[in-house]
Amino acid sequence: MVDKFIEWDRDRLVVAQGTVDGARARFGMVQILEREVDSKDTLDLVDRLKQIFPATADRKRAAVSVVFPRQLVTIHRIQLPQVPDSEIADMIRLQASMRLTVPVESVCMDFTPLPFQPGSATRDVLLVTVPNDQVAIARRTLNDSGLELAEVRVSAYCVAQAVARAGILSEAVSPGKVAVVAVMRRDFIELTFLKGTSVVFSHSGSSWTSPDSIERTIRAELTRARMSAAEILGEHTIDRVVLIGSPDITSAVTDQLSTRLDGAKIERIDPAAAFLSGVLPEGIASADVVTIAGSLIGAGQSNVQVVDLINPRRPPEKKDYRRIKVLAGALAALLLFAGGFFWRQAKISDLTAARRVIDLENAEIRDELEAGKDELAISEKVEMWLSRDIEWLDEFVRLKAILPGTDRLFIDKLTLGTGTQAGVGTVLLEGYARTENDVSELERRIRDAGFGLKEMKPAEARSTAAAQEYSWKIVLEITLPYETEDSESKS
Repeated sequence: MVDKFIEWDRDRLVVAQGTVDGARARFGMVQILEREVDSKDTLDLVDRLKQIFPATADRKRAAVSVVFPRQLVTIHRIQLPQVPDSEIADMIRLQASMRLTVPVESVCMDFTPLPFQPGSATRDVLLVTVPNDQVAIARRTLNDSGLELAEVRVSAYCVAQAVARAGILSEAVSPGKVAVVAVMRRDFIELTFLKGTSVVFSHSGSSWTSPDSIERTIRAELTRARMSAAEILGEHTIDRVVLIGSPDITSAVTDQLSTRLDGAKIERIDPAAAFLSGVLPEGIASADVVTIAGSLIGAGQSNVQVVDLINPRRPPEKKDYRRIKVLAGALAALLLFAGGFFWRQAKISDLTAARRVIDLENAEIRDELEAGKDELAISEKVEMWLSRDIEWLDEFVRLKAILPGTDRLFIDKLTLGTGTQAGVGTVLLEGYARTENDVSELERRIRDAGFGLKEMKPAEARSTAAAQEYSWKIVLEITLPYETEDSESKS
């Protein structure tokens, strides 16, 4: 089990080492590493991590769980057909390639199915992604420090694990009811929307600048988060707002906040009492380790969905039945060998009887062939028609080139037909021309190109409200040219 954790933010790293103490986390070490803005940042982090986690005598790399805050990841809601959980992993990557604005290969991803909606034809899935570059930086930094990246969690799901393990939220889902958990930290405020214990939306916003602005800040961030979540949540009611932070921070938020949130119940949770066991080092606020505590104490809790961006959900492995098939085949071969002699005798008898039947059938077939000479003659004529050296597509291309543009004539209907024994096929054109001269010119060009032409009915003027400029209706039957043995001998 992993006991080393790092919350990896752009501005700082919260590094901790701890164990589970009942339903709470006990941290023996917590340090905050401020990050630099220049190129020395990675080198500085490597040196400091080596000091915090020195190499052991056996040189075995210690496993580390990294937690990314909400501002480093992207969360999408994706709708899928009503399919079982075992098929979601195969479908989600295809959907991700259409929804993401970057190539699928450039991100690490994982997903969590949202609660099932009875009677719905679709089901929703939350897709969580992070750029590969961000994971690569964390992995490279840990490798240079003699550590191994074991998992990459997301803060919103760690918060859900913490509150579920502490008994603050239950799995029961009330239709249309949503609970909001607000982790109030000095550097940022993170809001997690949950149905039961399932994360349905997450939002990260700026923190307060002074104690007097705490309530105003949390109210503004809740408003922004709710507007952003409207598309995902649809019609919903916030029935609980859980404020997680030190008592002096959460007490600055009055119950008047509920008037803007559907009359939601306001609850204040001290993380030091709810999630932690023991005492934190001096200078470390309990709200700073809420996500790390959730990742630690939530391990193995199957009632809460988790996201691991480097160990994502995969389709269940299909059972390998090859060995069973080999054994079954060997048994079948043994049985066939044992009964081979009896089968051979029975087969000879069956074949003898079958031969008599075949002889009778052959006699009937010969009689039918004798009576079907006329059909054979027809077949020969069809074969002769097919063997003519004519490129049909070339003839259609040539015919297309003869036709004028749609500014003079357009074809309303085209029908292909078979010709007589001496022909190779016909094309029936029905359309409309602008003038009678256009019709005459088309007939001349068709005949000059070597096509046969039969005018089904004379071109006639028509009266219609639509496309009045095409006033002459035409019906032409064009016979494709062909070559016969006589024409070839003459040439």
